[in-house]
Amino acid sequence: MKEKTTPLLQETMDHFQRIARENRFAENAAVPHDRDRCLVCRPEKASGDPFMVYVEVVARSIPERRPTLDEDLVAAVNEDLALYGHRQTITLKDLEEGSEEALKAWRLWVRNALDTGLELLSIHSPTSREFSLDDAQGDPARERFVEDRIQFITNAILGRKER
Repeated sequence: MKEKTTPLLQETMDHFQRIARENRFAENAAVPHDRDRCLVCRPEKASGDPFMVYVEVVARSIPERRPTLDEDLVAAVNEDLALYGHRQTITLKDLEEGSEEALKAWRLWVRNALDTGLELLSIHSPTSREFSLDDAQGDPARERFVEDRIQFITNAILGRKER
């Protein structure tokens, strides 16, 4: 995000990263925390665009849930490919070598993971906002931000440095 990480944003990210490490994202609404200091519960307290805050929270959580590229993660990517009607599958070696088809499949998986995370944040509390990646369409700043976060996740998990 362009702005510096505020204390509330950092607390919110820390909370959801812990939830991701514990693989409890689907039940995130049940995890106790200070709802008054949570920018997902209280999006009006965000100093920036709440959509970008939510995307940032999810983007920082995905590498916590899936910290390394391994066969289990490749299986998840292949499951998403099948879900979207693609017959192709990729291998760990394909991703490690950076093949064009594997990276396209990877980006599809990351976008799906971001969208799923946004959906799960929408049910976090009665005051949570509902967002999807479709909310970025037509807004150049949001579109760039989503692309930047996809690159962040790619770098974090595939072992490349963040740009």
